[in-house]
Amino acid sequence: MLARFARGLSGNRYRPSVLSLMTPGPVAESMALSEVDIQTIGMPQARPRLNSLWRLRQAIRTTEPALLHGWMYHGNIAASVGALMHRRQPVIWSIHHSVANIDAEKRMTRRLITLGARLSPWTAAISYCSRVAADQHEALGFDALKRHVIPNGIDCSEFQPLNGAKDRLHQLFNIPPTRSIIGNVARAHPMKDHAAFVKALAVLRDRGYDVHGLIIGDGHESGAARQTARDLGMDGRLTTSGARSDINALLPGLDVFMLSSSWGEAFPLCVAEAMACGVPAAATDVGDCAWLVGDLELISEPNNAVAQAEVVARLLSLCPADRRQLGMAARRRVIENFSLATYVARHLKLYEMALHRSASYRRDPWNR
Repeated sequence: MLARFARGLSGNRYRPSVLSLMTPGPVAESMALSEVDIQTIGMPQARPRLNSLWRLRQAIRTTEPALLHGWMYHGNIAASVGALMHRRQPVIWSIHHSVANIDAEKRMTRRLITLGARLSPWTAAISYCSRVAADQHEALGFDALKRHVIPNGIDCSEFQPLNGAKDRLHQLFNIPPTRSIIGNVARAHPMKDHAAFVKALAVLRDRGYDVHGLIIGDGHESGAARQTARDLGMDGRLTTSGARSDINALLPGLDVFMLSSSWGEAFPLCVAEAMACGVPAAATDVGDCAWLVGDLELISEPNNAVAQAEVVARLLSLCPADRRQLGMAARRRVIENFSLATYVARHLKLYEMALHRSASYRRDPWNR
């Protein structure tokens, strides 16, 4: 989302420069192709060191940004610390995580959330990608006056229906042509609950549906999905692939997209991308999935594979024409409510507000 946002800023009066705390990964390649300036302070993954602060200060001094926009917990704290060490530029935070149960988070994440709550009054604004995430963080102490909900945006010219996409999926992953393909795009992580994804497929198989699961993302060859598939005799009905760069060409070939996550999601991009491709999406009731999908009949409770299977069964029971019509309605919903252009425009307004308030404060620091 950050890469798309940075590219979307081109042509505006803002020139984005991205500071990666750790060594840049594959996403940085697409940003470099768009001529987005990328720097790094080479912070170790485990925890920052004292020289990380010095490198942070030097990077900000070199760039001389008009404002600092933090991205996710570590980036938010780094932006605030960097502004404090330099010229106290206005700071905007972006939060892309929901916290249904803070005890389920890692110790470092809990510490960052606690620190974020204390520092949040000193931000110019906090951009949440979901309403649920905003409510949850404010319940944990984040400053409610700084709330701005800006749901993730999709480039609907990149993610769109494609003729022949389903045949391509069957050929590319050697899936029997008679099977309905149920897809999911996510790395292997407990919050994604891919075990429930496979269990739902098994329920559908037992009810007579000729289904095949396709999960795309890192870590699945030794993850919960493959183990659950072996346990349930579903190995031949599940294909797992590593991360791919052609997701926009693969999603349109799915019969149904199924999000099985049990926690942690705020506004899942993969669901919105599938919808933009004209694919009906079934999702668990996490984050703002109900708002995104816009149809409660397509939402099921987390940690309930049977309920998830029932939602998918209703979609598979539709004739192909009705399912396509439902998918196109989903695409229209994304175009009208969750486009990348809208996402960029709303952030530009946030930037203008932050810079205007900062300039006013510098002229008259006593008039807050």
